[in-house]
Amino acid sequence: MRVTSSMLVNNFMHNLNTNLQKVDKLQTQLARNSKFAHISDDPISVLYGRNARYNLHLLEHYNTNLDYGSAWLTKAEDGLMSLSSALSDAYTNCIDSATDAKTSEDRKATAQLIGQVRDNLLDALNGAFGDRFVFGAYNTTGMSDSASAVVPPFTVNGDNHLTFNGVDLVDATADERKALMKDVLSLEMGPGINMAITLNGVEVAVFDNEGNNIYNILDDFYNAMCDENSTAEDIAEFVKPLQDAREHILALTAQTGGRMNRVEMLSSRYEQDYINYTQMKSDAEDADEAELIMMYEMARMVYEASLQTGANIMQMSLLDFLG
Repeated sequence: MRVTSSMLVNNFMHNLNTNLQKVDKLQTQLARNSKFAHISDDPISVLYGRNARYNLHLLEHYNTNLDYGSAWLTKAEDGLMSLSSALSDAYTNCIDSATDAKTSEDRKATAQLIGQVRDNLLDALNGAFGDRFVFGAYNTTGMSDSASAVVPPFTVNGDNHLTFNGVDLVDATADERKALMKDVLSLEMGPGINMAITLNGVEVAVFDNEGNNIYNILDDFYNAMCDENSTAEDIAEFVKPLQDAREHILALTAQTGGRMNRVEMLSSRYEQDYINYTQMKSDAEDADEAELIMMYEMARMVYEASLQTGANIMQMSLLDFLG
């Protein structure tokens, strides 16, 4: 087979270009610290890397919701503790006043305290996280009246009945209260995990199956204390409802604490998942820098040797073969 100068030059250029492509590929991998310069270099690693990236993105989303939910639950727990404290004060004063040793003047003085406890309880029901009402269900921003002022979820109407988002809780039927309780703010905390991050206001305010609410039981107690004709037996009738209301709030506080523990458990699990997926992504995509540098130096030396060989080939001409 006859080898011509043209064939020699073409083969040299092909080999030189191949060596240059190797240098370019390794240089790209080294610059990006990646096992591959193109998807076609390692499709399996690309697939594993993309899957790890997707899971990391989901974890960031879930962790954001967990942080937000934890803040809401903390605020809800603070509100419940305030309600529990108010009901405990009322319960203690009720027991203290349910005796004939207390005069009407003593009860009137205690009634002033109960009135303040009642008003503080309403403020606790309207507790806010930033500018959003914690126990407002879907109505976290409050309603607006004709003057465009913000109206909190819990108000007191002309009959001195507690209302929730405009619904009279004293006159509401059991079905109406049940329908209101369905409005609960929840967030996605994980795949298939939707967790309520607060409590519905009706669930908090109404403490028994008869529809009695914690505000109006305090209001009735206050009125009884102000009535000069009230006897010790009349006052004692409020001991059991106040005790039931306090136990109701304590049960909700425990429920909220359980949700916070669940949030903390999910957060701890996601921290470990984040480490695992980050390692998976690194194993799939990140290159061994020491090995890559060594391979790059070898490819560069081969390319430079190719250039030197080409210099010797390309400088030959017809005159080199004459004489």
